[in-house]
Amino acid sequence: MRQNAQPFALSKSLLSTTILTLALIFTMSTQTQAQQDNASLVVELIDRVGQLEEQNREFRGRLEEAHHEIEALTKHMESLSNDMDYRMNTAKGEAGSLSDSSTALPLTPSSSSRESAEAPATSSSSDAYEKARDLLEQGNYSAAEKAFTSFVNDYPKDEQAGAAQYWLGVTYYARGDRDKAAAAFAKVYKTYPKSPKAPDSLLKLAKSLAALNRKSDACTALDQLAEEYPKVHKAERVSEQKKLGCIKPIFE
Repeated sequence: MRQNAQPFALSKSLLSTTILTLALIFTMSTQTQAQQDNASLVVELIDRVGQLEEQNREFRGRLEEAHHEIEALTKHMESLSNDMDYRMNTAKGEAGSLSDSSTALPLTPSSSSRESAEAPATSSSSDAYEKARDLLEQGNYSAAEKAFTSFVNDYPKDEQAGAAQYWLGVTYYARGDRDKAAAAFAKVYKTYPKSPKAPDSLLKLAKSLAALNRKSDACTALDQLAEEYPKVHKAERVSEQKKLGCIKPIFE
């Protein structure tokens, strides 16, 4: 009986050892798999973080581009708004001058800007004049300048030549070019003294000269306006004379 017990004990010990070995192998296998899984997870996390960082950089870049575009658009809108306000104010001022001269200076039978001593307007000259006026009213001063210059050169004796020369001065005046504006307005008075726009030109000439710090010359133009056209633009003329400190106006 004792001899049979030893093999049984040995078999039992071997079985226990085998079981422990298998358990150890299983545990090690499980740990290895877990480590591999953890390593894969870390790689995935690193990759995901990299993707998020890249997306964040792209987002910041797009945000900066949008910010710059908004700033540029805002500046453009402000520029358009300022330009529109300036054109509207200029148009209102010129409309008032046209109304004053047509009612206060009856040099011709009609209220339109005509020159009584010049040749009647032809259909071609009238069309050219109207096209130039349309450009001016649209605020396209550069194109209007060219159109009025062409008109004065092509039709120097036309009844609208004096008015065209005046509006040529307005294209310069509206853009702040006081030197050219003064020269253009002076030419109206010297070349077309009978034009309904002659008194308007003297007033604009005075304002242009004042802007050029030529106060003495500006006062001379205002005195000439008072002497030859005492009732035209009287309130505005007196205001300018007071502002410039001119000598007491003639025929006040």
